[in-house]
Amino acid sequence: MTILRTERLVLRPVQVEDMQVFEGFYADPQVMSVRKYGVLDRETARVHVQVMLDHWANYGYGMWVVTDSADGAFVGECGIRWQEDNLDIELSYGLSPAFRQRGLATEAARAVIAHARDHLKLVRICAIARADNKISHRILEKLGMNLIWRSEGREPPLVKYLLELE
Repeated sequence: MTILRTERLVLRPVQVEDMQVFEGFYADPQVMSVRKYGVLDRETARVHVQVMLDHWANYGYGMWVVTDSADGAFVGECGIRWQEDNLDIELSYGLSPAFRQRGLATEAARAVIAHARDHLKLVRICAIARADNKISHRILEKLGMNLIWRSEGREPPLVKYLLELE
């Protein structure tokens, strides 16, 4: 099991036992108001978790559960995965509202990017965000990503960022 550690966080692969915490996480309107999927019902949340589990089984990497290193509290999720079109590997993250605005998303994402570059030998990572999620845009720019695309005619409008790892 690939566990990543930062100064304040522990990231571990998603496990079946995380199903219930993700059901609540994905059902929280505050969490999902800035995510591209919106609030998820219980069944859809379970499907998302199963997709994460399958990704780990198929590729040996994926989404990590992010926890507070001090007390083990669930902070959110962060990781990399193949996009639906299988053309790019996407960085994704989301935090519970109580853990936002403390630099934790950037910290977790940096750990994931370093792992992707140093251990998985990936050469590029993209990120997709809602066009109106300016906080996420700032995080992606802090990570060194560049805006390469804006959606036209999609709801909600999206943007795509890219980071070359070579």
